[in-house]
Amino acid sequence: MKAIKKYTENGRPVFRLTEAPEPVIQRDDEVKIAITHIGICMSDIHVLHGTMQMPDDNIVGHECCGVVTETGKKVTHIRKGDHVVFELAKGACMKCKVCKSGHYELCPSKTPPGWSSQGVYAEYTVQPEFCVHKISPAIPGEVAAMAEPIAICVYGCMERGKIQKDDFTVIYGMGSIGLFSLIVLRDAGIKNIVCVSPVRNGRQRLELAKELGATHIIEAEKDVIKEILSLRKGQKADCVVDCSGSPQAINQGMNLLRKGGKFIALGISAQQPILFEYNTGVLQVIDLVFSATSSHAAWNKTTGILKRNARKISKVITHQFPLSQYQEAFHVLETRQAIKVVLTTGISL
Repeated sequence: MKAIKKYTENGRPVFRLTEAPEPVIQRDDEVKIAITHIGICMSDIHVLHGTMQMPDDNIVGHECCGVVTETGKKVTHIRKGDHVVFELAKGACMKCKVCKSGHYELCPSKTPPGWSSQGVYAEYTVQPEFCVHKISPAIPGEVAAMAEPIAICVYGCMERGKIQKDDFTVIYGMGSIGLFSLIVLRDAGIKNIVCVSPVRNGRQRLELAKELGATHIIEAEKDVIKEILSLRKGQKADCVVDCSGSPQAINQGMNLLRKGGKFIALGISAQQPILFEYNTGVLQVIDLVFSATSSHAAWNKTTGILKRNARKISKVITHQFPLSQYQEAFHVLETRQAIKVVLTTGISL
C-alpha cells in the first residue's frame, strides 16, 4: 500500500511517500480499516521541524476516517462496511492504576498511531475494537477525519477544563484547534466567547471565527487586555484557552484571568522552554490545565458534534489534496495559506 513515512536524512527529519506492507489483523479483537480521508496536524509539522520526535521508518499521522473492511473473531460491535473513526489508545494495558480509574487515554503503555505505532498517512490501518467508533454515513469524509482534533478540544475544554455556559471565555490562536474549540464551546451552549488571533497574514481566520459563532474577535496586535476590560466593563475573563503556543499569548492570557480563573493549554509551542508568569498564577489562584489527548467519553461526544456541526467544521477545511501531493499540502499549511488540510487516498466510502 502507499504510505508516508518519516526518515532522517543528513541529520534532518523528512517525510517520504513509499510502498509499505498492508497491515493485517493479528488479534481477534482488531478491526481493519480502509482509510479515505486524513487530516494533517500541526504536530506533524513540528516533527518535520525537529521540535517533536517520532521514530524513523514510522508511518506518519493520527487523524483520519474510513470504512471497515475486516474484523477479528471476537469483535462484537463493529461490522464490515461501518463508517468509523478511532481513538489513539492502541496498546493501553487496562491493568494499571490510570486504566482502572477509567482513563486509559493516559496509560503509559499505550502506543498511539503516528507516534509509537504505525500511523494513518496510508491506505489501511488496523486498530483494537475498543478504540473504534461508528459514525453516520451522512457525515462527509473530510469532516469525519476531524474527529481526533475535535475530541482533543472536547477533552481539554469540557472534561478537564469544565468550562461552564456562563463563563466568559477567550480563545487565543485561530488555527484549526482554536476554531474547533470554538465550535465545541458553541455546541455546548457557551454564550460569550472572544477569539484572538494575529492578522499579519490577513483576517481570514478571525472573520471565520466570527462566522462560526464568536461573540467578539480581537486582533492579537492590539491591546487585548484593554479591549477585554472594555467589553467586560472592567471585569477580567473566567477562562482562557490557549491554542497558539505563543509565549506572548500565554503570558497575556494569564494576566487576563480573574482571580480563580482557568487557563487551558491546548497549543503546542515551537519554543522550549517558555518563560512563564508563575507568580501571577499563584497569586491569582489560577487553575492551570494542560491537555493533549482525549478520552472515550470525549470521543462519544465528538461523534454527535460531527453530525450537528458538519457545515461549520467543513469551513475550517480550506484545502484537500491526494496523498501523492503531500508535499504541496504541507507547504500550504506551513506558509499559512491553509487553515486545515485534508489528504485523500482515493478509496471511496
